[in-house]
Amino acid sequence: MKITGVPFYRQSFGRKEIAEVTDTIKSGWITTGKKARLLEEKICAYVGARQAMAVNSCTAGMHLLLKASGIGPGDEVVTTPYTFASTSEAILYTGAKPVYCDINYDSLNIEADTAAAKLNRRTKAILPVHIAGLPLHMDRFVSLVRSKKIKLFDDAAHAIGASYKGKMIGSIGDGSAFSFYATKNLTTGEGGMVTTRHAGLAKKIKLLSLHAMSKGAWKRYAKGGSWRYDLLDLGYKYNLSDMAASLGLVQFEKFDKLQAARKKAAARYIKNLQDIDALKMPLVEDCSDHAWHLFILRLRLKQLKINRDHFIDELNKRNIGTSVHFIPLFLQSYYRKNLNLNRRDFPNADKAFREVITLPFFPDLKNAEIDYVCEVIETICRKQKR
Repeated sequence: MKITGVPFYRQSFGRKEIAEVTDTIKSGWITTGKKARLLEEKICAYVGARQAMAVNSCTAGMHLLLKASGIGPGDEVVTTPYTFASTSEAILYTGAKPVYCDINYDSLNIEADTAAAKLNRRTKAILPVHIAGLPLHMDRFVSLVRSKKIKLFDDAAHAIGASYKGKMIGSIGDGSAFSFYATKNLTTGEGGMVTTRHAGLAKKIKLLSLHAMSKGAWKRYAKGGSWRYDLLDLGYKYNLSDMAASLGLVQFEKFDKLQAARKKAAARYIKNLQDIDALKMPLVEDCSDHAWHLFILRLRLKQLKINRDHFIDELNKRNIGTSVHFIPLFLQSYYRKNLNLNRRDFPNADKAFREVITLPFFPDLKNAEIDYVCEVIETICRKQKR
């Protein structure tokens, strides 16, 4: 088979997903119901959490974790500038202030000791991100928050299936938020899941996620239910539908297979590219099991005559889809203007941003497609060698 291009992403859906969604439609109940609850049970057991709450996005999940913990105006939450907007948005939605620390240059994650330098009496939580699915050094963060009596919530949008020192991400801190967005390792199209070990926090999140109603639709319209309900707080419309959960249930059934395919693809990329001097491979650590949501390649720009943007242009000419994860928040207009962020305060994140390229990466990626991408990259590096 001759390869002439590779998309950035391709879905891994089959007949079972179609059948499960069809079953939901035929059931007559398509919003939040028994399938959403079943997905909660499966994810809860898988990550080893005590509670799991299905939501319509990871962003919603992070917002609920913070809000249900009482975080609000006057409070601060330490986080990373090297992430998608959702991490900081969740903090800002509560009225709290995000406080940023620079990343570790090699891992792209923030470190506990760097975060510790940002803590003060207003700090109520730390909200780090497992970039690309590489787990944070969670034991160090746990020790830090316990000593300071603050909360540890992790943005685990990339990290379903990852583990750190034998413990699954989603079971270590005070609460985690996963993303089930279209391109994630497990998808519901749009959606997410919150996990926690705190029963009280879980109860509050469940309440807030659906308008803070005393009864959801499933209970009101079920046999023997009542139309009466009470609004117990100012809530949100953050629930996950059974239509979305249908996809998630089938994806969960084959999740181990999907993860194995991702690990195999990552290994092939690394084998093909690791001996090219102009390239830096993603960090892999013995203490953790990488979720491999993304394959982020780094360019050693001093060895090349072109920059990252031109390198991407060369890949595009050969029909190779790419992306950049991430454009740091200190380069985004809203955050520069309203939070007074300056790139000079984040040298590692700034340098890494100028080097990164996210390659095509998904479970159905064929060996021939990986080899084509690698051959093109090798050719570009050879022709553009300084």
